Amino acid sequence: MQLRPKSILRPRWRLGLVAAVAATLSVGLLPSTEGAAPAPAVSAPGSAAVAAGAADLGFAVQLGPEQRVTGPTNQGDNPFFSEKRGTKLYAYFGTSRTIEWRFNGRLTNPRIILNRGGAGKFDECGAWMQGSIQKITAQRWVAFYHAEGKGPGSDDCDHYGDTTVWRMARAVTTNGGKTWRRPGYPNNVVVAGVGATASTGVTNAGTGRVVKVGDYFYMFFKTAHGPKPGPSGIQVARSPVSSEGAPGSWKKYFCHPATILQPAYCAFDENGIGGKSTQIGGISEKARYIAWNSALNRWIGFDASGARGFRLFASEVGTGATADARQADALFDGDGNPKRWMNYTDTYPLVSTENDPYVDQWGGHIRNRRSKQLYAYPSIGGLDGNSWLTGSQFYVYYVKLFPGDKFTHRYLFRRKVTVVPNSDAFNRVELTLYRNGTGQRRSSTEAPKEKAFRRVGATGYLLSHGATGWKQVFDCVRRGDHALFAERCKTGWRANRRVGFIRPRTNDVATVPIYRCFAKRSHYVSTSPGCGGGKREARIGFALTSL
Repeated sequence: MQLRPKSILRPRWRLGLVAAVAATLSVGLLPSTEGAAPAPAVSAPGSAAVAAGAADLGFAVQLGPEQRVTGPTNQGDNPFFSEKRGTKLYAYFGTSRTIEWRFNGRLTNPRIILNRGGAGKFDECGAWMQGSIQKITAQRWVAFYHAEGKGPGSDDCDHYGDTTVWRMARAVTTNGGKTWRRPGYPNNVVVAGVGATASTGVTNAGTGRVVKVGDYFYMFFKTAHGPKPGPSGIQVARSPVSSEGAPGSWKKYFCHPATILQPAYCAFDENGIGGKSTQIGGISEKARYIAWNSALNRWIGFDASGARGFRLFASEVGTGATADARQADALFDGDGNPKRWMNYTDTYPLVSTENDPYVDQWGGHIRNRRSKQLYAYPSIGGLDGNSWLTGSQFYVYYVKLFPGDKFTHRYLFRRKVTVVPNSDAFNRVELTLYRNGTGQRRSSTEAPKEKAFRRVGATGYLLSHGATGWKQVFDCVRRGDHALFAERCKTGWRANRRVGFIRPRTNDVATVPIYRCFAKRSHYVSTSPGCGGGKREARIGFALTSL
């Protein structure tokens, strides 16, 4: 779970672990060096195709501009979430331990509320709440935290070497979140890997997200990590709400193969600690931080990746007379077994190509000036800060490293998302104009790293994914200047990342003209041929309006 300074612990994921799980755009750029022109697209100009595996889920998605929550910082190796305590909003975001912050669009007043355990304990390498606080009463809450301990024969918490062992454990507060304790510690483990116990074993079950549906708490967890990883994908365990999620009350969902004595069947009947489990399918393990969406009547999950782009996963549409009934129907069939999720829709393009080794590059000793952007720990939250309930607009959060940056320079960003039910409109992302104090301008679908650049406003919307007749748009760099080019960077410019897609000619949906402009030693784009007083260089193409 943790990305620690190199002197303490090495980052936990190996290079390549985040390789793409599905084929994606057939066009892209190969890595290039400073001052050299990128390699040409590997398919015909403008023939960007829809990513394989994406589905038409019956709703449209619009991403707003990036909002910087915090950074640069060495904090942040868990999915961000927030909760209200009284009338105030608090956020939970830390490194190796759970840190609570006051939250008002920015993080202030940090304090540790859940520390990692002592030497030899199952959580000595870290203890992270996962946005899984369940409020039994106004004052009594229970939370389920991801715990990591040293693997057998390991001298340290070597996350990068995949030797840590994951478990899920329980914490309780009786004063509405002011202080937390771990009843029965170290016997507060609730879910562990196949064949593992609360303190022994090498298999993993962790990073669990717990939601309440009907009479049960359901934990969506993954196992694909560690010295003996299980199958990649999301698995589920449940516990009766009446038990408050206590140890011993959890059962994993498992599909038993047929035997001589009985046919194959699936049920929640394997022990939470040590039992077997079966993937539910249709959702990425990175999108396990699920939330209910009242506008779509679906559960949604968000995956942020440079190698795959941003994806919004969706369950089936829930039906029923009440919200509780719809939430249950979206996830479970008539026998109470988990349904496979529907699929995902692409909401933001991948940085370059899915096989680019410099994208999403983990490893403190590996990242260097050639490293491109890295995205991690995606999560979802309501506009009001609710960590599990969203509506027609909500936020997605993610940790980002800018090109060339080490793990000591992490940033937490968020974007406002708008979803439109029953729509076949294209997914889109705001193309934003930024300006600094000297009057220099810059345009992108990403916020500049430099804080001096402030958002001015939208300049149309780019298509979020490839489609026939649309051309990819790249943010290209030369001597500190950024410029947008369609299809490929101009000779002498280096590709920074793909930022969206645009049509060369107008049609009934692409109606906003986009011109590349130059003024005050900086490039930007404008919808006006006059470029707002700058020099017009070229028309890039036509963009979309807001949903």
